[in-house]
Amino acid sequence: MARRIVLLLAAPALAPPGALGFAPAHQSAVAPGSLASERRGAPSSPSPRLRCTSLCNSRDQAEQYLVESYPQFYYLLQQNPAALQRMHESTTGFAVFAPSDAAMEAIGAERWQLLEAACTGTDPGLQQFASRMASYHHLSAPTTQEILATYNVVNTQVGELPVEVGGDGTLYVNGVRIVQSYQFEDREVQNYQDAEGNHLGSEVAGGKRCIIHEVEGMLCPEELWEAMYAQYQSIGMEAM
Repeated sequence: MARRIVLLLAAPALAPPGALGFAPAHQSAVAPGSLASERRGAPSSPSPRLRCTSLCNSRDQAEQYLVESYPQFYYLLQQNPAALQRMHESTTGFAVFAPSDAAMEAIGAERWQLLEAACTGTDPGLQQFASRMASYHHLSAPTTQEILATYNVVNTQVGELPVEVGGDGTLYVNGVRIVQSYQFEDREVQNYQDAEGNHLGSEVAGGKRCIIHEVEGMLCPEELWEAMYAQYQSIGMEAM
């Protein structure tokens, strides 16, 4: 049975509250009830306040890299506004399988013509195919190659694709090789202050991750191409 990828994301640890002070054990006895009164009245140390300064935004970096390095794939991705919206709004990150321009052009003249008609034409049916193709290249979680290698399928936005590991450790998704991967991670400086605004300390922390897996070709199932071609032919018949 195919296993599905489930990522468990740990919640960030909160700074511990200040300890409540108590009278030393050797302190002299007090009248009944007065110890409870002192405990209730003793002020507790306030929890440190956290202020964050963003150093880099992983989503912006990843999207800019897609635009510059994989322009034709990014144009395909734009045919699915919902997928782009999910990428923009994700709080944990995402992963995409991005074919290079050369890999996309290698699909052949006939399929390239189909893809061009779907992306630039006005037929709603073909436009839906383009949107679905884009979704096969988008994962809603920041799935690394290490995670992919432990499963025999990956669950994309619109369906499962098989994952195989070659003898040399190379990963293949739906028979297409992953060439290399790029990871972009949020970085922010967390500054801790007390109630008076005094600086207590700082640390650099990570956040959501956005991953680009460069692949040697398009990952769409063969049936999707066949259905797209049938739709393209039907448009031509109607125009005659």
